[in-house]
Amino acid sequence: MDFPDVAPELLATLPPVLRAIVRALGFVRAQEWLRDHGGVNVHIPLHKSSALSLTDDELARLAHTLQPHLDANRRFTCPKANKLLAVHRNHAITANMHKESIAQQARMYNLCSRQIQNIRREADDWNMSIFDL
Repeated sequence: MDFPDVAPELLATLPPVLRAIVRALGFVRAQEWLRDHGGVNVHIPLHKSSALSLTDDELARLAHTLQPHLDANRRFTCPKANKLLAVHRNHAITANMHKESIAQQARMYNLCSRQIQNIRREADDWNMSIFDL
């Protein structure tokens, strides 16, 4: 099975189910697929189905990476696409917080400055908890 190239740094920031979907489909294809199928229970069939709008290879990779998250009926709760976008956006905000002002990031990401501050604070709290161990 050939998996799409996805940056390990990005995968590390994602929750487990999103990580499996992005690893199987790639970031851009995962966004497209989650826009159509996110937010509901999704059944992963054993054989190709046109209902999921996936190729044979994509279905095989998705079934493989989601295996630990499937229930007995081969279903999982598919997250919405906005979760993937928010994780990626928040990572970009924290990665560039020393280069860009709060006002610049608020305009760039179409958020209010308070939300930018909260995202930055969460990143600082997470980094501090790593060093407290």
